[in-house]
Amino acid sequence: MYSIHKSDAHSLDLPGRFVHVFVGMDKLESERMTVGLTEVHPETEMQPHTHEDKEEIIFVIDGYGEAVVGESVEKLEANTAVVFPIGLEHVVKNRGKNPLRFVFMFNPPNSFDNVR
Repeated sequence: MYSIHKSDAHSLDLPGRFVHVFVGMDKLESERMTVGLTEVHPETEMQPHTHEDKEEIIFVIDGYGEAVVGESVEKLEANTAVVFPIGLEHVVKNRGKNPLRFVFMFNPPNSFDNVR
């Protein structure tokens, strides 16, 4: 199997968001990446966090908000990509009344064991 539908993805109900992991967990494996979809609830934000050994890239599909990456504030809207470098604190904030949806990619893969 080399493909997966959202209905078959590994889904996590986390504070302020739903995370659907398509590639890189138990459903569809990859040696070098994790890929999925995050849906941040309206008018909420994720907790600030870092990835000490992973780079993360997001690509916004729907909604708008901002990403705080270190000291920089980046505008989020559809068709925008943002890089979260290894070890740099970041937070995603949904400023809209609809979910903020983005595709995420991690390298190396993220197990989500310590996600809050």
